[in-house]
Amino acid sequence: MKDKFVLGATGGVAGAAVMAGLNFLINRIPGIDMKLVSGVSELFVSRSLVGTLQGNTIGLLVHLVCGALVGLAFLTALELTGYDYLLLKGAFLGLAAWLQLCGILGRILGLNMQDKFIDNVLFLLIHIPFGIVTVWVIDRLRYRPTA
Repeated sequence: MKDKFVLGATGGVAGAAVMAGLNFLINRIPGIDMKLVSGVSELFVSRSLVGTLQGNTIGLLVHLVCGALVGLAFLTALELTGYDYLLLKGAFLGLAAWLQLCGILGRILGLNMQDKFIDNVLFLLIHIPFGIVTVWVIDRLRYRPTA
């Protein structure tokens, strides 16, 4: 794929979709209440729509758009550093995304972050597959000149 904007966005959306799926599966464990999609929807919909189908749909779409933006940042990082050690770079970039988006930006904006330790740890850990999937998709779809 020659278009780098579409490449980075595609990788980011793929990683965000995997992250949302993992969040959905992990939330099935009793005692776990990670608010990924509904937490994002709280920023964009009225209080009465949070937790409804409409609110969660908006939250998922915003999450995928944010994933696309982070995918563009990952593509830039890979262009600067090269495509070696993708698993390690993906895990590191996923953790860096967690730190920047959930740690720093969330505190600056005054967002309600996860209040239980286990939810925080699991939220951190699902960013690792996000980063790995994002860089893997970028590497698989990137343009490689023939000859």
